[in-house]
Amino acid sequence: MTHFTYYNPVKIHFGVDIIQKLPAFIKSRNALVITSKGFKRRGTVDYIQSLSNRIVAIIDNVKPNPTLADVEEIYVSTNQIQFDLIIALGGGSVIDVAKAISVRPKSGSVNDLINIIKDNDCKLPYKITPIIAIPTTAGTGSEVTPWATIWDTKEMKKYSLHLKDLWCEACVCDPILTQSLPKDITIQTGLDALSHAVEAVINVNANPISNSYAIEATQEIITILPELVADLDSIQLRSQMMLASLKAGLAFSNTQTSIAHAISYYLTLHKSLPHGIACSITLPDIIDLAIGVNDELDKELFKMFGALSSVPMRKLFTKLQVSIDLRSYNILKDDLLSIRESLSHTSRAKNSILDVEGLFLKLESNV
Repeated sequence: MTHFTYYNPVKIHFGVDIIQKLPAFIKSRNALVITSKGFKRRGTVDYIQSLSNRIVAIIDNVKPNPTLADVEEIYVSTNQIQFDLIIALGGGSVIDVAKAISVRPKSGSVNDLINIIKDNDCKLPYKITPIIAIPTTAGTGSEVTPWATIWDTKEMKKYSLHLKDLWCEACVCDPILTQSLPKDITIQTGLDALSHAVEAVINVNANPISNSYAIEATQEIITILPELVADLDSIQLRSQMMLASLKAGLAFSNTQTSIAHAISYYLTLHKSLPHGIACSITLPDIIDLAIGVNDELDKELFKMFGALSSVPMRKLFTKLQVSIDLRSYNILKDDLLSIRESLSHTSRAKNSILDVEGLFLKLESNV
């Protein structure tokens, strides 16, 4: 067995109604809540406030796929708030914004923060404000990873903020908070988690521990997600799906994502596909191409799917009524050429162990 390293410092609190223990996690610190307006409307924020008197401010204007401009606006709005802790209540976008805002340049300059986001090797001094992430979807994995996705819609770029100390202090995973998710978001976030798991295995950074998490997550998501979609009110299925998503997060927290996510960035920016759809619709073709790459990978793929075949994955999309026909999303050959070109600007593509040219030949044959 080759040498490997696995590291994840996030303390995980998991369980139905575990949110009630939030005061013990906050302790005596002044907390800033970062969230979106939907949670304010649904009363979730009011409930969080009722649990602790240490919440000093609430910012609830996080939007999907947060941009540099969004981060700049929120950062400036926090400059007059005295807080020792950030509580990120929401899905991946909220947690990503909280991570960006947690980076406090020593200068206090928002321009320095933007420069750090754009250049992870930037030498500007900063400190990190601790974060407690409270995910409200079963799919992001951001609560247990050290990076955040921020978009630049002016330059049509995606930035991945990745600092060695950007891990959350803790995450509070309460399935109750996912129970109100509608069918489409349940499917999209579930497919995002599935992508995390599959891409962690088809990855140059894979190791036995990440593979173990990824295989379990894949097996569970393929079984649970269709059952959950048919019974959205089931707290048992919500719990199982949240745990599967958490395992997928623990898998790719040490590998990063790979080719499917690299492709998805173009689809989100240029085709406005929801992230979970954009990063998952190429998975069946990716699996087909991965089979036979080497014996070790074949063993892992067999464990994941119970066969050396993409058929279980294709059946899942059929059950979920999610198309994997690229043409149904108006993705044409010219788009594939643009996507192929865009991969030179994302490090995630370099994590793939697959023949990228072979993958695009396969994708082009289907459009």
